Amino acid sequence: MLESEYSYLVEKLPEDIEKSPKKEIDQGYFSDMPSPLRIRNQDGFCTLTKKIPLKEGDHSRYEETEMPIKKEEFDLFWPVCKKSLSKTRYYYPLENSLKAEIDVYHGKLEGLMTVEVEFPSEEIRAAFRPPEWFGLDITQEEWSVNSALSELTYEQVKDLIKKSSKEQKYAD
Repeated sequence: MLESEYSYLVEKLPEDIEKSPKKEIDQGYFSDMPSPLRIRNQDGFCTLTKKIPLKEGDHSRYEETEMPIKKEEFDLFWPVCKKSLSKTRYYYPLENSLKAEIDVYHGKLEGLMTVEVEFPSEEIRAAFRPPEWFGLDITQEEWSVNSALSELTYEQVKDLIKKSSKEQKYAD
C-alpha cells in the first residue's frame, strides 16, 4: 500500500478530542531507517510492518507492507526489539473526509504530541491546508519518524524541535 502523509507537532489538542475514537499502541523496531521493520500492538490487533521510502530522504511517501500477526507472536518478538515506544492515537475528523491521527506519546516521550494526515490522492494532498491547532510541520524531519523517536527522550526531541523551527523560520 502506498502511504502519502504530512506530519506536524501538536501544541494544544482540540477541545473535543475525547469524543474521538482512540487506540493504545505499543510498537517496537528490529531495524533502523530508512526502511524500518516494526511490530505493533494496537489494542490487541498486532501487525508486522515494513516501510520503504519511495524516494531517499522523503519522509512523506512510503510503500508499506503490513501483515497481521497473533498476539502470541507479538509477545515472542517484543523482547527482541532494538527499540520501542508507546502512545495513544486519536482519530480526529478533518474537512474533506480526511482524518487526523493524533499521537500522544508516553514514557520517555511524555509531553510529545504529533499529528499525521494521510492523503488518498495527490490532488487532495496538494490542496491541504492544516487547521490552526496544527503546529510545526515536521514531515521531512528525520528525527520525527517513529523509528527515530523510539531512540529519543522528550528532552532530546525539544532540542531538535528548536533547531527545526529555527531552520524553517529562515527558510521562509
